[in-house]
Amino acid sequence: MQETINHLQKFRKDLYNCFPKRRDAIMNLLDAISSYGHVSNSVVQLSKADSFERQYSSITDAIGDGLPHADFKEISRLVYNYTSSENETQAYRFITDCTPNPRPYAKRLKDRHITHCPNQAPGNKPICVGHQYSVLMMRPEIQAEQSKRWLIPVSAQRVNSDQKGNEVGMNQIIESIDNFDLQEKLCISIGDTLYSTEQCRITAKKQDKLVHIFRISGNRNLYVRPEPKLDNQSSKGRKKEFGSKMNLGNKSTHPPYDSYQELNFVTANGKKRVAKIKSWNDLLLRGSRHYNSSKDPMNLIQVELVDEDSKVIAKRPLWICVFGYERHKISPIDAYTNYKSRFDIEHFFRFGKQKLLLSAYQTPEIEHEELWWQLCLLAYSQLYLGKDDISNNPEPWERYLKEYKQNDKSMISPSQAQKGFADMLKIIGTPARPVIERGKESGRLFGNKQVLRESQDIIFKSQKTLKTPAQSILLDSEKRVHPSKPERITVIITLVQKLLRKANITPTDFSNLLLNST
Repeated sequence: MQETINHLQKFRKDLYNCFPKRRDAIMNLLDAISSYGHVSNSVVQLSKADSFERQYSSITDAIGDGLPHADFKEISRLVYNYTSSENETQAYRFITDCTPNPRPYAKRLKDRHITHCPNQAPGNKPICVGHQYSVLMMRPEIQAEQSKRWLIPVSAQRVNSDQKGNEVGMNQIIESIDNFDLQEKLCISIGDTLYSTEQCRITAKKQDKLVHIFRISGNRNLYVRPEPKLDNQSSKGRKKEFGSKMNLGNKSTHPPYDSYQELNFVTANGKKRVAKIKSWNDLLLRGSRHYNSSKDPMNLIQVELVDEDSKVIAKRPLWICVFGYERHKISPIDAYTNYKSRFDIEHFFRFGKQKLLLSAYQTPEIEHEELWWQLCLLAYSQLYLGKDDISNNPEPWERYLKEYKQNDKSMISPSQAQKGFADMLKIIGTPARPVIERGKESGRLFGNKQVLRESQDIIFKSQKTLKTPAQSILLDSEKRVHPSKPERITVIITLVQKLLRKANITPTDFSNLLLNST
């Protein structure tokens, strides 16, 4: 226990030195989030925590005046150095996903746009007005930590209205690999279907040791590599880049698989399941003019879940792609288990928004909102580093849970760690200096007025421009405002002559009828 306490104290001291300004208020606010966020309904209510020794106005001072001077790239490297264990395996796993930060009433907040947000009301569209954040996490290798859904926070970046969340997330992975000096280590990035796009694969190619695992839709078309030409065949013409087509939804187009494995496991409810895993090596996806995808093959994996009686559970199989130069180092079973761990980031989103007040900071300043998200990730990092020695005191209604019935207290969950972190702070103390009474502030000078912020419009992402249908040269020709084009007269004459011949009408009769009708 003493070793963990010393490790956490050293981390907090180094983190304290990373803040050039307002470091004492920042550390108090960080401890308040870690120990009091689960009982707070708003950010200002964190000032009632025992670990927050200042007045509520210091919350704004810490966010608006202290955090802008911090180097979060250095802080991210500090968190990585303290959370990475010595017996780390050769693979470093990154999980990224996007989550909304709804701000429907912040009319003066910049860059508000329509973003995806799950909506439980039947018939409602899953959208909201606000911002979107791309969060990058690392998956620990300890099995006990994985069972409790622990993740290691890396970074959170706001997605601008003119950006795409999946592309921002892939750039975060590339930047983190460079920041952590992992260019020569095997790294794995895990994403859902959104991260299967062409631009995501182009970004993943920037790191030679990065293997990108993503889900792919069940109606996509992949292609096998073309067979090489024989010596007696002609070499004229363009070289063939794609072979026969494999439609994932049509089994008749599936070529023979390269390997087949089965994985037996037991669910949390105690039900036995079998995952039938088939894999095809070196398949291709179609590219575009800007990306020649025929040079970047990938491994395709199909997963079907069955029960003890070999009855298929899911109607459709799961399709996973393994992309990258080092893709053959990841076995099909490892690819499947890694993709299953992707859902742990959803547990973090729920815990962060409910217990760490991740999306509760109401501010008209877009920079302050971004800094608040970074601070909440640091609060989660404190819980991760102190989880091993935090006392686990379950509530009376929690003693019926499975882990307490089996006396499995070797590892606690993030919610349990937050409940006991206040007692941990009494043991480790705080690097923040004691509060100094400064008296009453003079306030704003007489005559100085605040500049009224302008109302901001909601940004709607533009739709693709539709092709305008070709207009006939005879429709409403006399009602057009723009001047006539003499070069079109010959076209009209030719068209009229063809129509008269088909109708067996002479030009003289037609002109007489036309003049008499007017």
